[in-house]
Amino acid sequence: MNAIRLAWLELRRFRGPVRRLVPVVLLLVPLLYGALYLWSNWNPYGRLDRVPVAVVDSDRPVVANGELVNAGQQFTQQLRADRLFDWHFVSGREARQGLEQGRYYFTIEVPKDFSAKLATASQPNPQRATLITTKNDANGYIAGIMADTVRSELQNQINAAAHTSYARALYGKLGDARQQLTEAAGASKQLVDGTALAQQSASGVSAGLSGIRGGASQITEGAQQVSQATAQLDAQLNAITDLTAEQLPSAVNALVNASGTAVANLTAIKGGTAFVADRGEEGVGHLRTLAAKHPDLEDDPAYTAALGNAQKLANATRALDVNAGQALARAQDANIRALTLQRNLGPMQQRVRGLSAPADALRAGTANIAGGSGQVTGGIDALAGSSGTLQTGAGQLSGGAQRLDRLIHGSLARIPPTNPGQVARAADVLGSPSQISTANLNPAHVYGRGLAPFFFGIALWVFGLFAYLVFKPLNQRALAARSRALTIALGGWLPAAGLGVLGGLVLLAVVDFGLGLAPQDLLGTVGLVALGAAAFVAVDHFLRTALGAIGGVASLVLLVLQLTASGGLYPMETTPAPFQAVHPYLPMTYLVDGLRVTISGGLGEHLVRDAVVLGCVLVVFLALTTLVTARQRVWTVGRLHPPIDL
Repeated sequence: MNAIRLAWLELRRFRGPVRRLVPVVLLLVPLLYGALYLWSNWNPYGRLDRVPVAVVDSDRPVVANGELVNAGQQFTQQLRADRLFDWHFVSGREARQGLEQGRYYFTIEVPKDFSAKLATASQPNPQRATLITTKNDANGYIAGIMADTVRSELQNQINAAAHTSYARALYGKLGDARQQLTEAAGASKQLVDGTALAQQSASGVSAGLSGIRGGASQITEGAQQVSQATAQLDAQLNAITDLTAEQLPSAVNALVNASGTAVANLTAIKGGTAFVADRGEEGVGHLRTLAAKHPDLEDDPAYTAALGNAQKLANATRALDVNAGQALARAQDANIRALTLQRNLGPMQQRVRGLSAPADALRAGTANIAGGSGQVTGGIDALAGSSGTLQTGAGQLSGGAQRLDRLIHGSLARIPPTNPGQVARAADVLGSPSQISTANLNPAHVYGRGLAPFFFGIALWVFGLFAYLVFKPLNQRALAARSRALTIALGGWLPAAGLGVLGGLVLLAVVDFGLGLAPQDLLGTVGLVALGAAAFVAVDHFLRTALGAIGGVASLVLLVLQLTASGGLYPMETTPAPFQAVHPYLPMTYLVDGLRVTISGGLGEHLVRDAVVLGCVLVVFLALTTLVTARQRVWTVGRLHPPIDL
């Protein structure tokens, strides 16, 4: 008998309607494991838009450079447009509660100073804005990893909002710069107008100085004539003094009157020449002050000529003033002598007649001095008018220059400095204007610790599956005796349950001490592992009791189903709808959820709920096993000859 014939005889053993299903079921085991598992995890990242995530916008808009910066709103608008996740825009309190209770897998918070920090882009020391993401590994470690994998996408959306804010600030700066340049253009126009007025004023000053120069010449000539006349008058008066015997009362009186008139006229002339001299020197001083305020005038030929003419005029009028003073002194001396002569009337009568010619010359010189003084007055008036115009132009020139200086310095203050260190820091911040800060309410820290609840569930279920390949689900002698069905059911369950609890605790101890599981709640973990092992064994016990060998296959199917629908790996929202539908009815769902709380931390309410559900599973399946045990006290042909006997 060869091997092929032996194999065929083994296959022929599965004859009959039910037995023929055994090879078919075995044939479908790879499909069950492979296809079902792949189906549930075929494209979890393609279903991220079903994963609920809370978004909290706590940002406070700011106004920078006249532009409203509201980066938080722009960021949330981008999230709404690109539904990378199932965004829920809620308050901070709602987000926190939802994250703790498992309604959200993680949260994203835009802090209050988000826009304020982004608005510092145009400042010398820009700041990087921070976005806060908070995870909770108690809701599933893989969900946090999925959040990390899309971190770059979130970063791009944040930077897009940041760059929008930067653009607003930049265009605001350009508007300010344009406004300031417009004002600078107006100031420069005013500066040009002021310069033109200054040129006109310089021309007027030159013309006025020309008139003063002509008047000064006439004043000089008249002063010379007065000097000559007074010299002749002095000689005649000396002769008259010597000839006191010929004094004539009338001549003396006339002489006294003439000399008095000369003194009065020369006094007026002396006052006029002193005034002209002072004004000339004052005009030179004003011109020099103007040159000090506007150094560029020193190179102006018109200004140089005007300054030279003014200086000459000042010197000439000062010399004329000295000559007028000398003439006045002589006239006063002559008057004194005439008065003396009047007191000594007599022999002076004959010589008085000789005094008429010098007196005439003195009168002519006085007339010339008066004419020159008129021209000097006119020139001074022209100079004063031009000086007023020049002062107005200089004021406009100064005002425009000051405005231009303020605008230039204001524009410079808005331009960031070019210090290499500051430029490097600013470039670093502007290149990546934001960062994501990640927090975790209940961190698992490492991949294995995050997935430990899932693998604990698999291990405990597989134990129950294999336990009843070794143990008999029911004691047949007790079943044939008068023992109660509950006693028989518990007797079949206790050996496997006891070993399952011990095996689970051994697993926990090895993982804790060997790998560093370090659960947050050790006692809770121990209790939940023991309860899960007892409940899973109860389910497998019931299946083997009720279905026999087929119950092992059913347990295997349940294992695969729970691998895909318990939520141990990816969020249930990323799985197909059938898996989401059965998720709440699988016992492994609650063991995984409870162990997440005891290992990583989380809400105690979840742990209580999970423990209650697993306890109910234990009690319900023990009760069902008891009912099946009671029914199996009745023997049938099918039981005597089971269709499948393994």
